[in-house]
Amino acid sequence: MRVAGKLTHYTGERPLFDLYSIDAEIERRWATRRSEVGRLLIIDQTEAMTTIDVNTGGYVGTRNFDDTIYKTNLEASQAIARQLRLRNLGGIIIVDFIDMMNVEHRDAVLAEFKKALARDRTG
Repeated sequence: MRVAGKLTHYTGERPLFDLYSIDAEIERRWATRRSEVGRLLIIDQTEAMTTIDVNTGGYVGTRNFDDTIYKTNLEASQAIARQLRLRNLGGIIIVDFIDMMNVEHRDAVLAEFKKALARDRTG
């Protein structure tokens, strides 16, 4: 294998995750997921269920507020599906998208979310 030449066996006494604070970094990164334009996903896992709250994170965009909410929810639908796969989450999952008054926007976000979830082989 070509990878074998790149590996080094660690023989130190202190566990590597402690040495480099990996556990703390993983917790910090998984506590919230921030997208590239300042929007937020708050993911809270409990034993019984996972809740995901979508927020704008103070981002109001350059267009009107409805467009910002629509874009935020569309982007969140992709990010949520990706996080569900990465974290191998199942069971009861509640997603709180930002409220949208426009029915077409709601339908488009739901369709995008279903499309993103369909990529999961276990679903």
